[in-house]
Amino acid sequence: MIGTVLALLAAAVYGAGDFVGGLATRRASALFVVGAGQIAGLLALAVLAPALPYESVARTDLLWGAASGLSTAVGITLLYQALATGRMSVVAPVTALCALSVPVLYSFATSGHPGIVATIGIALAAAAVALVSHEPDRAATDADGGAARKAFALAIGAGLGIGVFYVLLKHTAPGSGLWPLVAGRAVSSTLFAVAAVATIGRWRRAPAPDAALWAAAVGSGLLDATANALYLVASRHGDLAVVATLTSLYPASTVLLAVAVLRERLRTVQLAGLALAACAIVAIAPAG
Repeated sequence: MIGTVLALLAAAVYGAGDFVGGLATRRASALFVVGAGQIAGLLALAVLAPALPYESVARTDLLWGAASGLSTAVGITLLYQALATGRMSVVAPVTALCALSVPVLYSFATSGHPGIVATIGIALAAAAVALVSHEPDRAATDADGGAARKAFALAIGAGLGIGVFYVLLKHTAPGSGLWPLVAGRAVSSTLFAVAAVATIGRWRRAPAPDAALWAAAVGSGLLDATANALYLVASRHGDLAVVATLTSLYPASTVLLAVAVLRERLRTVQLAGLALAACAIVAIAPAG
């Protein structure tokens, strides 16, 4: 049950981070928002890791963590490129479902399914993620079939990158504490810093971010780092398929925050997704 609670908390915090980061990307480039957030998260994790209890940190734990950071950086980069290239109504659910499928299939292959009821709950959660994250098309038509196919491929790659992150962290030892996340965030921060340097010419021509934008970028990164920590601990206390599935319900948190803060109205498809998510949680929770 501890894994279930922590996974749901991770989903809520991931969704909040996406909401804050999404608002920031309306005013600045995704590279700035994600890059600043990654560095802020790294600093926070570097402070927390030695302060929280841990037994020993093996080299393999750091390597698994570093690999998870690489997969995260690839996943996020492909996701933003997919969103910029194609329809959000296709990109968002495809990415979410691919991210969910990787740990579920891996867990089924290595540990077997967690029971009939929980397996049904996982299927319901997959449907819920697709419905909740489905957004209206940005345009009524899409004449560029090549761009649509490219966006679809990028969305699959993004989902696989995020899904691999879920699996890699499962391999770290419980006694390593948060240190694998520090290694992972160090890798991803370095990659985004290199990307920022490579595009320095564009930064010089753009207006400097104001304090509010910096706060949003840093806040999204801190929320993401917190969610990573919650997921890591949850994965050590519960079945990978169950924990990853519950964590993947994060779009529900983003949607609910948009309703509460931005006064957006829920569409019928999203209401159906939230209802399915509730049913999925009831079915999956006992297995966590």
